[in-house]
Amino acid sequence: MFKKIAVVLTAAVLFTSCAFTETVNKKIDKAKEKVNEKVSEAEEKFSDKMEDIYGESSLDEGKRIAKEVGQNVLTAIQNEDVDALADMFCQYTVDEYGDDLKPEIQKIYDYIDGEIVSHDEIETRSNAAKMTAEDGPVIFSYHAIIENVITDNGNRYSISCKGYTIYKDHQDLVGFVQIYVTDENKFDLLHQNNVGSVDKSEFSYHIGHMPEKPLV
Repeated sequence: MFKKIAVVLTAAVLFTSCAFTETVNKKIDKAKEKVNEKVSEAEEKFSDKMEDIYGESSLDEGKRIAKEVGQNVLTAIQNEDVDALADMFCQYTVDEYGDDLKPEIQKIYDYIDGEIVSHDEIETRSNAAKMTAEDGPVIFSYHAIIENVITDNGNRYSISCKGYTIYKDHQDLVGFVQIYVTDENKFDLLHQNNVGSVDKSEFSYHIGHMPEKPLV
């Protein structure tokens, strides 16, 4: 008799436990749905606000320029055309490097081992780096990022380009400002060997230095 009661009690406890777990899971799922709804609403409001502040055309224009710059940079590298890449840089970078600009560009070409045979689609970003209530965006930047740049020697690189479509009162910074070429194979090898945190720039070659402080 005692064993029967124990079995019934155990079954009741298990049933109650399962029912409780199911109820909790349902509540968690509902909470997740509400969170996702709130996130979606916030993202939509943020997107609308971005368009109100910068104008949809500004964001699109920045991305369009970024795509164009990324493609031109890639073509110049593939052709090892020093003059083409030199002519792309803004006046600030040209003045900063002077006669050293073209030799530095050649170093980038030499840094890439082999001929480029494939790469990912060019990613583009565009946003206001600085703005004021009176003038709106006074510094508006763009980025072009090309991942998985593979050469015929099996090496893998990434290329990152940065520039500005707006830099109030400093037109010399409007245009293509800097480029980073990173050897991803060396960076991956570092992680495979479980080496501690290392600045990725140690495996990069770049041209262009930004002012230490915004000029606006």
